[in-house]
Amino acid sequence: MYFNVQEAGMGKETGMYISKRALRKHFDPREYPKETYLLCELRWRGGVRSWQHWVRNDDDNYHAEQYFLEEIFEPRSYNICDMTWYLSYSPCWKCCQVIEGFLEEQRNVNIDIRVARLYYVNNPRNCMALRELKSFQGVKITAMEDEDYDYCWDTFIQPDVNYDFSPKKFKSEIQRNRVKLEDIFQGLHL
Repeated sequence: MYFNVQEAGMGKETGMYISKRALRKHFDPREYPKETYLLCELRWRGGVRSWQHWVRNDDDNYHAEQYFLEEIFEPRSYNICDMTWYLSYSPCWKCCQVIEGFLEEQRNVNIDIRVARLYYVNNPRNCMALRELKSFQGVKITAMEDEDYDYCWDTFIQPDVNYDFSPKKFKSEIQRNRVKLEDIFQGLHL
């Protein structure tokens, strides 16, 4: 498991970024890499700073979502935390259960999950788990849109990197994922 943390706020940034190649390879919905990347921005309400984190799983035993929640996130019971996750794959059914368990314990956390591609949506367990997770208070799940890709590029890649990456090249896959995800939420998929 690999992870990185960087702090952003008041013009100060420290830490490392993910590589431009990793963003292109792992968030292009036309590609199907083995690893999952989780890019996270979180903000404690009332705070001045936002925190950016990224996690990549490198095996099937410890998924990125579980690792982030169990090893990276530091709860603060006295304030509300708003997290936005940019995931290269939607959570599997096991990760959906881990997220639900986490949210039952951390009722002050909201998670906005944006996915680049859908993980094995022909598996009914994955579809049901996504529907159940979406119904949880404080959870939002959507397919990534153009502006999400641009935001990830601007936030999680080293500034001033010249590299051609445009979500316009896979606009049809973005639309397909959005429609498929909505069908899953409405119980129409499978």
